[in-house]
Amino acid sequence: MTEREAWLRINAAELRPRAVINLLDRYGSPQDILDADPRVLSEEVGLTPKELERLAAAAARDYTEQLRTLDRLEAQLVSVRDAGYPANLRQIHDPPPVLFVRGAFQARDERCVAIVGTRRVTPYGRLVSETLARDLAARGVTVASGLAVGADAAAHRGALSAGGRTIGVLACGLDVLYPRETLELREQASKQGAVISEVPLGTPAKPARFAARNRIVSGLSLGVVVTEAPERSGALITAEIAAEQGREVFAVPGSVKSEFSLGTHALLRDGAHLAAAVEDILEVLGLVDFAPVEGAREENAGATESRLPTGLSADEGNILATLSLQQRHVDEIIQESDIPASRTNAGLLTLELKGLVRRLPGNMFMRVK
Repeated sequence: MTEREAWLRINAAELRPRAVINLLDRYGSPQDILDADPRVLSEEVGLTPKELERLAAAAARDYTEQLRTLDRLEAQLVSVRDAGYPANLRQIHDPPPVLFVRGAFQARDERCVAIVGTRRVTPYGRLVSETLARDLAARGVTVASGLAVGADAAAHRGALSAGGRTIGVLACGLDVLYPRETLELREQASKQGAVISEVPLGTPAKPARFAARNRIVSGLSLGVVVTEAPERSGALITAEIAAEQGREVFAVPGSVKSEFSLGTHALLRDGAHLAAAVEDILEVLGLVDFAPVEGAREENAGATESRLPTGLSADEGNILATLSLQQRHVDEIIQESDIPASRTNAGLLTLELKGLVRRLPGNMFMRVK
């Protein structure tokens, strides 16, 4: 039996990740775990009767078709003992013993930031997720997320648009086509980073698997940014897990009138770092001095910095200087820029046509370049 087949058997049993790590420490290899005395596994290692049953059943199955699927997907198995296993993820209490991987990890993925948010993302949340991811990727930071619709998809899209790296973490088997809305992003991410899963091939996504997936998203990262989240959101669970793992937690402020910012505002109230621009994240994580990596499109870096594009009128420059990733109401812009309402509205329209600002519902505006 090859090591790959042995790992498929261990993985199919779906034992507790920490239990498998302990077994590896004791026995040394997946094959030695399979050959171990069940009585010892129960009495001395602590596997439950159900876990022993699953391990025995998994050891008896035929994995020919799964091996063919891995080859068809051009996927590999990366175990926690392999040198190529993500260093950040190996440090958490319950790292996945083995990962199914399409694409490849790189050493620079240690400089990783997770961006997560609600699936029911607003135009503001989508734009913030995409812009922060784009600017992080352009600075050489890998962006991790969960390949879900909404904020996750926007984050992956932003990183890819900058020519940077992104890692998508699935809550289903690597061969399961879910969610269908992000399949194209999944393909792009596998070529420009990695798409990974800890669950056996063919496993559908179920509610309990998303929380387990979230610990991987945060575990890969130095910090987690929540861009938009209502009071009850899986993104908040990811933030909680991140804090438990010792990761930095960031939140993007939104409108006080938006239910989709209640979760991020609660995080800020409880001590999360403010993430109004990419510099806020880089400074906390000590990544300010990292240069963009080769292949990343530098022109996207610093899109939200204070420096202004050339060729703007005085009004346009003053208006743009009042804006950032934080959405602002037109009345606030008028007051801060000290420009009459008619000229402010005209300037905002021109900046919108130039692609420098984005108009949001409720006369809200934010800067995008």
